[in-house]
Amino acid sequence: MKPSRKVNRLLPRGLLSAAILAAAGCGYMLFEAQWLRLRRRRLEIPGLPPELDGLTLLHISDLHGGAWGPAAKAIRKLVKASRRADADLVLFTGDMTDKKKDLRPFLPLLAEIGARYGKFAVLGNHDHGLRKTVLQDLVRRLTGRNRRGPKEYPTEALSKTVSMNRELLSQAGIRLLENECATVMTRGGGVQVCGMDDFQYGYADFEATASQVDRGVGLRLLLTHSPDAADLLPHETYNLVLAGHTHGGQICIPHPTRGKILLSTSGSGYGAGIYHVGGLTMHVSPGVGTTLLPFRFLSRPEITLLELVSSQ
Repeated sequence: MKPSRKVNRLLPRGLLSAAILAAAGCGYMLFEAQWLRLRRRRLEIPGLPPELDGLTLLHISDLHGGAWGPAAKAIRKLVKASRRADADLVLFTGDMTDKKKDLRPFLPLLAEIGARYGKFAVLGNHDHGLRKTVLQDLVRRLTGRNRRGPKEYPTEALSKTVSMNRELLSQAGIRLLENECATVMTRGGGVQVCGMDDFQYGYADFEATASQVDRGVGLRLLLTHSPDAADLLPHETYNLVLAGHTHGGQICIPHPTRGKILLSTSGSGYGAGIYHVGGLTMHVSPGVGTTLLPFRFLSRPEITLLELVSSQ
């Protein structure tokens, strides 16, 4: 039976409508990927000394500098946003570059980001030239094999990459922490900032980092790229953990009861926001850039100003 002329006329119209909707959807996701926001959060920290009450931390993650698409525009916008934040400390939690792309073009911008008491960073998997695809993540989530632990990957230090990043970040006034701690003096007293190398691919050294912790310091921060590292941290060692890696799902699907479904969290069991893991408080940043696809949907790029307050 031959299709009617009416059906033949409707088919091209339907295809055209679908093409227009797809183009509009891609256009919006490209727009959202550079629609950077500065989000402000008050965060209660148990045991925070009163003199450190009101300390502000600007949490920035997953710049993916060098990635094609809107990532560069989002990075340029974050400089203006950081001025509005006027933070005491600026803390980067990895993936400064996209699969080991060169960070040099972004150094002037990173140098413009100001902080009263210092800027610190750790490396992520992309900084080491390693990444896991969204397809791999989806398969693991659908099959229930979303392993929350370090991957079996050669742990030989990529010394050239680390040295290069350390030197480049230093030129922008950012200190790279590689399984080490640094103590800074603020108006309210000492703050210890510790940083672990990438956990997902086995570069993190929990013991070496924890051995440098000074429990006499009123505020002890840990920077880690993957939030899953928090599941293995000794309790009461750190007051606050900052992480990234997940991009807040990057592309999310609305859900009537769950709010939204995160298509990819880069293999992590966390999404974005504030979590309480045992005795730890953790903030997971949705990040600034994108990876694999230059799109975001229901997951705006964000830098977060955390105002710390004493928990009653």
